[in-house]
Amino acid sequence: MNERIKKVRKSLELTQQEFAERIGMKRNSIALIENGRNTSDQTVFAICREFNVNEEWLRNGKGEMFKPNPSDVLDQLAYKYKLFNFDYVMIEKF
Repeated sequence: MNERIKKVRKSLELTQQEFAERIGMKRNSIALIENGRNTSDQTVFAICREFNVNEEWLRNGKGEMFKPNPSDVLDQLAYKYKLFNFDYVMIEKF
């Protein structure tokens, strides 16, 4: 999975710092993940939601890298305004 996370980041033309900020992590955490450290379910969920990544592809390499455009309103807003994970959760809870 670490190579697929790196592939997502590179396909979006993001640095490790930019990628990390978008999902509420630190750059060194992304570096560790890309180098083979285990990834938590929460991190996988944040990557999938923030970047519209297909979870099945991210976990198992099956299917397409990205999901079709988001369909529910909150996902559309998060995608349109590039909300950070923290912002998304706050709006969702509200």
